[in-house]
Amino acid sequence: MALGDQIQIGPLTRMIVGQELIMAAGQPDVCNVIVHRTGELLVVVDTGATSVVRDAIRSIADDLRPWSKVLLLTTHAHIDHVANNDLIHELGAGLDPADVQHYVSAHDAAQYPASVGYWVTSMSRVSGLAPGFDDPEAAARRLLGLFEPVVAVTDVTRTYEELPLEHLTIGTQHLSGWSFADGAVQVIRSHGHCAGHVVVYLRDAGLLHLSDEPNGPCGALHDASQLNIFAIAAQALTLVETGAVESVTVGHEFTVYDRPAAAARLTRLLEHASAMDGLAQRLLTDEVDDMSAFARDFIAGCQEIGVSGANPNPMFFTMMATSKLRELGMIVNGQGAQQTWRRPRLMD
Repeated sequence: MALGDQIQIGPLTRMIVGQELIMAAGQPDVCNVIVHRTGELLVVVDTGATSVVRDAIRSIADDLRPWSKVLLLTTHAHIDHVANNDLIHELGAGLDPADVQHYVSAHDAAQYPASVGYWVTSMSRVSGLAPGFDDPEAAARRLLGLFEPVVAVTDVTRTYEELPLEHLTIGTQHLSGWSFADGAVQVIRSHGHCAGHVVVYLRDAGLLHLSDEPNGPCGALHDASQLNIFAIAAQALTLVETGAVESVTVGHEFTVYDRPAAAARLTRLLEHASAMDGLAQRLLTDEVDDMSAFARDFIAGCQEIGVSGANPNPMFFTMMATSKLRELGMIVNGQGAQQTWRRPRLMD
């Protein structure tokens, strides 16, 4: 599949295919985009990046007419998901302003629309450990520069948290979040891949879009929650196994998973999460004095397990190594190649 290709999920639902990150070639990663119509409402889940994806969104929006309302849902504010957000003005041209809406989580404010500081915080953890990241700020600016121009915030952007929180029910699963179009569109709080991450369920299509929650069995960035990644994957697996969800899509895997394939994919993710935890435990002593050696052994172990992710490169795997230590309750001292980790002292 090539950037901008379309996959039809149902009569009124399509996925626009993204692309992988290749920094050396100046190629930005671009998320998959979901475009869906329910009744008179056009729903766009993330806008990705590049003019190719913009054109694809426009094309599908025209194909799915008639609609008189537009709803843009941002699953999280990482730049590869929001670079085309200003397109909502074009889609909403001529409509009643009250019928053109865009939502993003308030918990992503620290990184939105393209905060260098957010990325420096995560990249500082691998400075001196992963090649090309000795200067975290330069690396962050290099990464963000792949996506220019970016207009992520618009005058219709609001936060999900401004809406009353709802008790959502999908099949046998009880979740929390927000619903639109009389429940045809449900936004579920997941907060795993990053602080404000949400996933989207499109009832009419039987589709659960997990966006970047399955990027890897362990979150890479500093505001990731390993517990929440595991929890949403387990909930999604139950929805698939019980038939409440017919298909699953994710942010950076360029396919639509039917129920058997989705069950296998999510089961593998959960198994890898447990295996990765066991790997870290085996490598640990009471202290990690040489983070470079730990990261090297951790990455080698992950490769033996078969762990993969949306960006299977040394930077992200090294970030996962530091995230795993933090999840295990280890305490860090210092940064980059000089960082050391120790277990907490439970007794004086």
